[in-house]
Amino acid sequence: MEQKGNSWFSSQDWTMYGIIVSIFLMWRIGTVGNWSTECWILLMICLLGVRRDQIDQDWKRFFLIGIPLLGVFYYFYGSGNGLWWRIANWMFENNKHPWQWDQVMMSIPFNDGAWARAINTPLLDRVMRWVYNYGFVLSLWICILRSYWTRSVKKMLSYALSGHMMQFPLILPFYNLILLREVWFVKQQPDLLLRTFATENDKLVAVMNCMPSMHTSISFAMLLLALREKDRIFKYMMVTYCAAIIFSTLYLQIHWVLDVVAGMIFAFLVVKLSDFIIGFVSEKLPGKLKRFYKGKRTKPESAVAA
Repeated sequence: MEQKGNSWFSSQDWTMYGIIVSIFLMWRIGTVGNWSTECWILLMICLLGVRRDQIDQDWKRFFLIGIPLLGVFYYFYGSGNGLWWRIANWMFENNKHPWQWDQVMMSIPFNDGAWARAINTPLLDRVMRWVYNYGFVLSLWICILRSYWTRSVKKMLSYALSGHMMQFPLILPFYNLILLREVWFVKQQPDLLLRTFATENDKLVAVMNCMPSMHTSISFAMLLLALREKDRIFKYMMVTYCAAIIFSTLYLQIHWVLDVVAGMIFAFLVVKLSDFIIGFVSEKLPGKLKRFYKGKRTKPESAVAA
C-alpha cells in the first residue's frame, strides 16, 4: 500500500498543480481589490520580461514556501483595509494631535502643489483618479506577484517588508503626533476624487493623516526596488506608474509638496531597513533549511541550449 501511494505521489505533475493554485490566488487578489481591466493589463505588461529576473530554483521547492507566503499576503490584504479604517477612526476619536499643521503648510509658497494642475483636462482628471485610487495597493501587488514568478522568496519579502508590512506600523507615530489634512479640504475646494461621505465624521477621518504621504512612500519604495531588476520593461513601467502615483497626489490636491518629500525620504529609509533585516535573517537561517530549499540546482537554459 505504501509503495502504491509513493508511486501515485511521484506520478503527479505537482509543478502544474502549483501553477494552477498560483493563478487562482492571483485572480482572488484582483477580485478582492476590485481590479479594473486596466489593472490586469498593467500587471500583464510587467510580467512580459519576468524570465530575465528568474532565479535558478526548482518550481516545486519554490511552491512549498511561495504559495503559503502568497496566501498569507492575500489574507492580510483582504482584512487590512478594515483594520486601517478602525485605527484611523480610533485616532480621530482619541488622539489630540499635539502638532496641527494645516495653516503652517498653507503659508509655505508653492507647497499646496497647485502648480501640478497648470495643465488639467477632464480626461486627465479621470486618469489621475484611477492612478490614485488603485496606486496604494496595486503598485505593491504588481511587484509582489512579479517577484513570485521570478521564484524568489527573498524578493517577495523585500517588496512586502518595504511596503505595507513595515511602513504601516512605522508611519503610525507620525499620524498620531501630526494633524495635517488634505489640500483641497484646507483650501475649502471641491474634492477632485469625487468621494462621497456618509457623515461629517467619515469626511474628517478620510482627510487627515497626510504627513508623510503613504501613497508616495509605498510607490517610491516599489520604484527603488524595481530599479534593481534586470528587465527593462518592468523597470520603465514601474518608474512611470509609481511616478504617476506621486504626481496624482499633487494633481488631485490631496497631499502637500512637503508630504511627498517626506514620503520619499521615509520610503528610502524603510527600504534600507528591510535590506538589513532580510540580510541579517538570511545569515541566521540554519544550513539544513537553506540546502533543503535550494535542492538540486537546475542548469540555466543558456547552458542547456549550448
